[in-house]
Amino acid sequence: MLRNRKGSTLILAYMVISVLILLGAAFVVLSFNEGLFAERQRRSMVAFYIAEAGIERALYGLRRDFTTDSTGPSWSDGTIDTFTIGPDTSNYYTMPFASTSLNGGSYAVQLKNITGKTNEIWIQSVGTYGDAKQTLLVYAKVKNLSVWNNAIFAGTGASGQMINGNVHIRGSVHILGDGLQPTDYVVDLGGTAELIGNNYNILDSGLKAKVPALPTTVFGGETVETLNAELRVKHGIVGLSGASSAGEPNVTGNNTKETIDGSYVTNGFGGNQGSSSVYSDNGWSNGYDLGDTIEFPSLSDPYPGYATYQEYLKANALVIDDAGQLAALANITPTSNFSYSGPNGSISVNGSGAMTISGIVYVEGGGVKFSGAGINYSGQGSILSTGNVNIESDLLTTGNASFPTSVLGVMTPGTITFDTAQINVMGMFFGETSIVAKKQTDVVGTFVSNYFDMGTNVPAIFQVPDAANNLPPGLIGATGGWSMDVVSWQKI
Repeated sequence: MLRNRKGSTLILAYMVISVLILLGAAFVVLSFNEGLFAERQRRSMVAFYIAEAGIERALYGLRRDFTTDSTGPSWSDGTIDTFTIGPDTSNYYTMPFASTSLNGGSYAVQLKNITGKTNEIWIQSVGTYGDAKQTLLVYAKVKNLSVWNNAIFAGTGASGQMINGNVHIRGSVHILGDGLQPTDYVVDLGGTAELIGNNYNILDSGLKAKVPALPTTVFGGETVETLNAELRVKHGIVGLSGASSAGEPNVTGNNTKETIDGSYVTNGFGGNQGSSSVYSDNGWSNGYDLGDTIEFPSLSDPYPGYATYQEYLKANALVIDDAGQLAALANITPTSNFSYSGPNGSISVNGSGAMTISGIVYVEGGGVKFSGAGINYSGQGSILSTGNVNIESDLLTTGNASFPTSVLGVMTPGTITFDTAQINVMGMFFGETSIVAKKQTDVVGTFVSNYFDMGTNVPAIFQVPDAANNLPPGLIGATGGWSMDVVSWQKI
């Protein structure tokens, strides 16, 4: 009987079946849990995408706030894209979209302003789908791409170079160099030239009193004034030799920013200093970052309803073509006494060095020159001269804190020349062929040209950031557009 094994196979089978049942049950439970997990992951992913949609909608609205506001766009003025909201630098506030439903879920978008910044902001978006939530946090910044949001904007170039000489530039420099080869020197500076400075340290106190205070930022734990200056060169090498530099080494313990905010130079740096004299927050090896977005504006470009932009100006300006009036504009001095006006523009000088300008003044068949002991102007207006323009005297706005509340734009298809030493000038200058400033001239405003000749006597150009939002009527290239940048992105 002890050797009787009948039925043992059946018991073994039962055991195997039991194990299989247990394994099957385990697999069923595992599969069920995997399904639950996958569903949770799906809901979480959908909530993430919904949160991203909220971010994109906010970025669209924030960008629209700048593109549709021509009177000084800001995210700190209490209105953002038709919504009366903000500003608040301590707490998040809601963008009250009419509908936030999306794909069976919803998003909620909130904003928080940055102290001292009108063009930078925090965006928080919470996406909800069922019981799943995802929160995204984005730091966004908008850039003004207008050619006038620079100290110098340069186009195609000439004679293998764009900027020649020894010059101090305080503010952004944007050079296209479309007519240059990658081995051409777009800039070749030496001596004590500074291609870009990011502050007003060398600006005369009298001129500084006439312009708005610079915005501030926190850099290295310090609150400092800044021009938010950047260097952009699409084609060509930037040559830095001797003591010339792009930016300056950071100095702690003061109230100014020495380094520039960014450098974007595709073909790199040359000269006997080269990249070692580039002091930029993003280093020196970044290439040009705007692709083909920006073009040099030309007076011969077509304009809606007109064959060229110059024809548009003529049709919408006070046109001066009388011989006697042309003679008066060919040599404007403090003792000049004239007044010319029409429905579209006016210009007058009172005999005591006070000039008033408004609208658009089109000078047909002659040039314009300012000379003598100095002229102070008020108003907002642009002059288009079909001939060359010479500035041989002080040309300043009237009173402190007056620029760019008063602002003069000067345009010519030819050359603008600053040909007297120790003069101070304020305005926005477009010389399509060239701008020449070979002597010790301080210019507050912006130069836009295809070629610059800066000589050897260290003229200086100082950008005024507010000027790009306060341009005079008719100034070419005024509508440059805006670029929205996501500075940082994180899921929290």
